[in-house]
Amino acid sequence: MKLKLFVDRLSQPCRAILIFCKLNGIEFEEVTIDFCKRENISPEYQKINPMQLVPAIEVDGEFKLFESHAILRFLASAFPGVADHWYPADLFERAQIDSVLDWRHSNLRHGTTGLVFNSTVGPASEFRSSS
Repeated sequence: MKLKLFVDRLSQPCRAILIFCKLNGIEFEEVTIDFCKRENISPEYQKINPMQLVPAIEVDGEFKLFESHAILRFLASAFPGVADHWYPADLFERAQIDSVLDWRHSNLRHGTTGLVFNSTVGPASEFRSSS
């Protein structure tokens, strides 16, 4: 399978996908989608991900998928050689992983986004008088 990853390395979910691929020996082409340059809202990228967010993947030039957890689940299942502990075949073990992924997305990630923005991005972008 020929895999393209559409990512912005400033994004934690993108970094998770990149790290997963590297740890598991999954070959990919990295395509940078620069949020600062608003490349995510281009008509070309909207064909890859209509939600205009990263990460997204394209497999064999046809299959497209977005949302980091959906991508991780797909990669763990679609590529040979990925260890079973990442996303086990056992339905009950898999459900436990799904539960943690969903909790993380709904709680941990949401809370830390506000913290990072308010402590780092906001103060760095404040207008400062030169006088």
